[in-house]
Amino acid sequence: MSPTFLTTLELAERWRVSPRTIEDWRRRQRPPHPVRIGRRVLYRLTDVEALERAELARLNCAALAGLVGAAPGAMGC
Repeated sequence: MSPTFLTTLELAERWRVSPRTIEDWRRRQRPPHPVRIGRRVLYRLTDVEALERAELARLNCAALAGLVGAAPGAMGC
Protein backbone atom coordinates (compact mmCIF):
# COMPACT_ATOMS: atom_id res chain seq x y z
CA MET A 1 0.00 0.00 0.00
CA SER A 2 1.36 3.44 -0.90
CA PRO A 3 1.69 6.13 1.75
CA THR A 4 -1.11 8.66 2.18
CA PHE A 5 1.22 11.32 3.56
CA LEU A 6 4.80 12.42 2.92
CA THR A 7 7.18 13.87 5.46
CA THR A 8 9.21 16.98 4.68
CA LEU A 9 12.24 14.79 3.95
CA GLU A 10 10.26 12.47 1.64
CA LEU A 11 8.83 15.43 -0.27
CA ALA A 12 12.28 17.01 -0.59
CA GLU A 13 13.69 13.74 -1.95
CA ARG A 14 10.78 13.37 -4.37
CA TRP A 15 11.32 16.87 -5.76
CA ARG A 16 15.12 16.76 -5.44
CA VAL A 17 15.35 19.88 -3.30
CA SER A 18 16.67 20.34 0.20
CA PRO A 19 14.37 19.91 3.20
CA ARG A 20 15.16 23.55 4.07
CA THR A 21 13.60 24.60 0.76
CA ILE A 22 10.39 22.77 1.66
CA GLU A 23 10.46 24.38 5.12
CA ASP A 24 10.96 27.81 3.55
CA TRP A 25 8.00 27.26 1.21
CA ARG A 26 5.92 26.23 4.23
CA ARG A 27 6.84 29.44 6.07
CA ARG A 28 5.91 31.45 2.97
CA GLN A 29 2.63 29.50 2.76
CA ARG A 30 3.37 28.14 -0.72
CA PRO A 31 1.72 24.93 -1.82
CA PRO A 32 1.56 22.12 -1.09
CA HIS A 33 0.08 23.09 2.23
CA PRO A 34 0.96 20.75 5.11
CA VAL A 35 -1.27 19.19 7.71
CA ARG A 36 -0.20 18.78 11.30
CA ILE A 37 -0.85 15.51 13.06
CA GLY A 38 0.34 16.02 16.58
CA ARG A 39 3.78 17.55 16.23
CA ARG A 40 4.40 16.05 12.80
CA VAL A 41 4.24 18.15 9.65
CA LEU A 42 2.97 16.04 6.76
CA TYR A 43 1.91 16.58 3.16
CA ARG A 44 -1.05 14.79 1.59
CA LEU A 45 0.13 12.69 -1.32
CA THR A 46 -3.00 13.63 -3.29
CA ASP A 47 -2.15 17.36 -2.87
CA VAL A 48 1.45 16.76 -3.98
CA GLU A 49 0.33 14.80 -7.05
CA ALA A 50 -2.26 17.44 -7.99
CA LEU A 51 0.39 20.15 -7.76
CA GLU A 52 2.75 18.09 -9.93
CA ARG A 53 0.03 17.59 -12.57
CA ALA A 54 -0.80 21.31 -12.60
CA GLU A 55 2.86 22.27 -12.96
CA LEU A 56 3.37 19.75 -15.76
CA ALA A 57 0.32 21.12 -17.60
CA ARG A 58 1.62 24.68 -17.17
CA LEU A 59 5.04 23.72 -18.52
CA ASN A 60 3.54 21.81 -21.45
CA CYS A 61 1.34 24.78 -22.33
CA ALA A 62 4.30 27.18 -22.21
CA ALA A 63 6.35 24.83 -24.41
CA LEU A 64 3.52 24.53 -26.93
CA ALA A 65 3.06 28.30 -27.00
CA GLY A 66 6.77 28.68 -27.67
CA LEU A 67 6.56 26.31 -30.60
CA VAL A 68 3.78 28.27 -32.28
CA GLY A 69 5.06 31.71 -31.23
CA ALA A 70 2.05 32.60 -29.08
CA ALA A 71 1.85 33.94 -25.56
CA PRO A 72 1.12 31.11 -23.08
CA GLY A 73 -2.17 32.70 -22.01
CA ALA A 74 -3.29 32.94 -25.62
CA MET A 75 -3.25 29.14 -25.94
CA GLY A 76 -6.23 28.73 -23.63
CA CYS A 77 -4.36 26.55 -21.14
